[in-house]
Amino acid sequence: MQRIKFLALDLDGTLTDSRKRITPRTLQALQAARSRGVTLIIASGRPVPGIAPIVELLKLRETGGYALAYNGGEVTDLHTGECLFRRTLPRELLSDICQEARRMALSLLSYRGGNIITEHPSDPYILKNSAINHMPVEGVADLSEVLLSLPEPPVKCLMTAPPELLAEGEQHMRAAFSDCLEVCRSTPYFLEVVAKGIDKASGLDIILRRHGASPACLMACGDADNDFTMIQLAGVGVAMANATERLKAAAQFITKSNDEDGVAYAIEQLILAH
Repeated sequence: MQRIKFLALDLDGTLTDSRKRITPRTLQALQAARSRGVTLIIASGRPVPGIAPIVELLKLRETGGYALAYNGGEVTDLHTGECLFRRTLPRELLSDICQEARRMALSLLSYRGGNIITEHPSDPYILKNSAINHMPVEGVADLSEVLLSLPEPPVKCLMTAPPELLAEGEQHMRAAFSDCLEVCRSTPYFLEVVAKGIDKASGLDIILRRHGASPACLMACGDADNDFTMIQLAGVGVAMANATERLKAAAQFITKSNDEDGVAYAIEQLILAH
């Protein structure tokens, strides 16, 4: 196995436990990997403000590292602060996305500044997203009108609903927008909507090419279907024990769950033991 030089980590369900914490054992393993010259990459569906507390905890601005927000829709060099890549949703599709969400009775959110904006501010899944990302919820009367008024379209919209209803919504959105949008679930109740061609693998490829590095020296850890492309790309794809069956089937290594220090265990076995 080629020496691992880059470690890409999903957050929710992977790096963080069920309480959204990074455990001491995992922090120690990350530090040990970094001391061996491994560059850490946070690869998350979260918006930029939702990643910031993890960046601060891991001191990635001081020590160097990268952040992929919005499933790869925005890529940042954390040491320099340089935005390496950002792709917004097509402005001409914003009204259609909002209309389809209403038609399927799915709650929809997006972002303005540091706020989550939505027509459904009391939706329990939107409130859960707010708590995860430490972002306040701002209720608006017409989300499409607000999004179209922004100077720049958002990078991502997020649809929410109970899992059974969202599964139907995912199938419909894929059928309706397969040629112009990427649609993927990050949890059973969150459906991510980004521009066509945006996923975690495309964001990681930007970083690897910047360093003239091969995917063979990349290890990626994830748990959900929005991690699928990065698990496929990585020389060492790691699925958590709590991962979807689809992700486990694509991985080269299945580690322990996020509540059992699964990321630490994978680092110990695949990086530190060599």
